[in-house]
Amino acid sequence: MVNRTTQPPGDLASNSVMLVLRIGRIGNRRKVPTALVEVDADPDAVHVGKELLESPELKAVQTEDDAIRRWVYARSLPSYGTLRDGVYRVPLALVDDVDTELEAFRARRDALVTTFLTRYPAMVDEARDRLRALYNPADYPRLDQVTAKFTFSYRYLTFMTPETLSARLLSRERAKAAAEVSTEVEEIKVALRTGFAELVAHAAERLGEKPDGKPVTFRDSMVTKLTDFFGFFAARNLVGDEELAALVERARESMQGVTAQVLRTDDVTRASVKETLDRIKTEMDTGLMVRPSRRLILDRPVEVTT
Repeated sequence: MVNRTTQPPGDLASNSVMLVLRIGRIGNRRKVPTALVEVDADPDAVHVGKELLESPELKAVQTEDDAIRRWVYARSLPSYGTLRDGVYRVPLALVDDVDTELEAFRARRDALVTTFLTRYPAMVDEARDRLRALYNPADYPRLDQVTAKFTFSYRYLTFMTPETLSARLLSRERAKAAAEVSTEVEEIKVALRTGFAELVAHAAERLGEKPDGKPVTFRDSMVTKLTDFFGFFAARNLVGDEELAALVERARESMQGVTAQVLRTDDVTRASVKETLDRIKTEMDTGLMVRPSRRLILDRPVEVTT
């Protein structure tokens, strides 16, 4: 259980590590040559793609890959702009949990990949019949080549200024590192506030009523995303944002023990939670929100694999 007490702002480098996560798989789409596309239009203006394999097995691998990225992201610090795709800053308090889940993911993914590879030769034959004139043998590598495309690796890194530098260079590099950390701290603060504000606004809207007086529908994931944010906020709040912590705690208390089913069936609880979230949303809109100086991407992009 993560302690909900807000941590004081400290050195990000000593309270977190970098996780470098690399996940690869084969791509399943190719561009159809313009010569094979017959349309009454400028060929250069038409772009048609084809699905190489009709494969629930490959989609299962992709779904698992996307899920682990989202899982890791929810437990990482939102350091956009300073970290490249596939690199996450993970609070030390959550590293053991993250590592355990990554190893479990490896086992699940290996089983899914094995299932896909077992079916791959038959799926190539099926693609020949399904695509007919659009079938191109060059789009389908040998089984050993396909196997090599499915990769998964991760490692933890820390970044420190080398003490072996000259005094002049050491001073300069420390100053540069301090400036970068200062920028990252502000990005984390803004991103945490923005992420929470979006969750609150969405939930408040979905807990309302339609024009006809009937309740607006919502998915269970709406509640899950909020409770996940509550659960990991203290560990992620390495910037010591006390104002945001107070609002998160109010929202958490209002939803203590509340499930999606309760919100659907208990009108009193639903109205109470909505009232709290509406108030928090108003406070954030009128005073707490610090707008980023550049666009923040709140859903980390999925790495493109080929």
